[in-house]
Amino acid sequence: MYGLSDYLAMVDDPRRTSAYLAALRDTVRPGDHVLEIGTGFGFFAVHAALAGAAHVWAVEPNDAIALGPALAARHGVADRITFLQRRADHVDLPRGADVLLEDLRGVFPLMGARASVLADVRARLLAPDARTVALRDHFIVAPCSSVGVSTERDTARASTLDLRTVRARAARGWRRVAAPALHPLAAAMRWASVDLTAPIPNALQGRVEMIATTPGEIGGVGAWFEAELAGGHGFGSGPAHGPSVYDCAWFPLETPLPVEPDDVVRIGMRATHDGSDYVWRWDVQVTSARRGETQSGSGTDLDAHLLSPERLARRASAAVPARDAAHDLLAALLAQVDGQRALGAIAAALREEFPPRFPSERGALDFVARELARIAEGDVT
Repeated sequence: MYGLSDYLAMVDDPRRTSAYLAALRDTVRPGDHVLEIGTGFGFFAVHAALAGAAHVWAVEPNDAIALGPALAARHGVADRITFLQRRADHVDLPRGADVLLEDLRGVFPLMGARASVLADVRARLLAPDARTVALRDHFIVAPCSSVGVSTERDTARASTLDLRTVRARAARGWRRVAAPALHPLAAAMRWASVDLTAPIPNALQGRVEMIATTPGEIGGVGAWFEAELAGGHGFGSGPAHGPSVYDCAWFPLETPLPVEPDDVVRIGMRATHDGSDYVWRWDVQVTSARRGETQSGSGTDLDAHLLSPERLARRASAAVPARDAAHDLLAALLAQVDGQRALGAIAAALREEFPPRFPSERGALDFVARELARIAEGDVT
């Protein structure tokens, strides 16, 4: 869950914010109705209103949205912004929005549920001829040296337990790194592109080929993105752009591959959505320009997802869920919600029906408040 400092860090990223503000000014027309998904505390929503929007719907499940009305009032646009604290799939609008504004990226352009969120928004919440501020995102990759990329946290060990197997499993997955930590050994190339104005596929794959320019050892693949916004504006998160709020990704190889200038380097990447997030696979091949021989290495972050076979099976479309005690408890909770009973009364009723589950009044009230808030705000994952 983001904190307020995270939202401020995004606003304070000069390349990101300048590009978005310029694209916003070029996209919003007087009288437009604008929808912003992931508004945070309303920074871009206020700018959209100042750019001439007739109305802005600002959507955000995080409590940071509570700061939005005061910010809008301070800039004289409170009457033209509706702040909605919920997930986008729990939003209904009185009419389709003319402009969509969002930045649901993480380290990658596609993380978590961004693809499904955008598909739902396009289907339900936008006018047929709606315009989008973010147009395309391009995935960029390069073979990189592991020099400067930390593989373990530099902390004092408080225990003598042997955690090598746990650390080895964690190390197999990709990790977030600061852009300056990546040292490409060949010119970076575009691996894939995503059109944010069209349906996004559940799987992306591709292979790129480049010529090594710097001698060394390829310890992994560095990856970042370049965002293409409306009006010809954009920004990037890679090493050439300097530090950014997004950082970059490091896809490690178990064994480094030596490389010399003029060697041919091929990088293959595949990302497949598992219902919750993307599972990544990657491979690197190096063909020596002098000897003609090829060496290769690969990796996947499947283990790092910590999804057991049982949990994966429960996510399958053909899975048939069995009714259990947890379902009975949730059903009893929802049966108590009638628009009249207070949380305390609902908690008391659940304690009476499920005494072993709720030995204390505080525990019952916490359960009721938490579960109903999750449902109301759309946080049901």
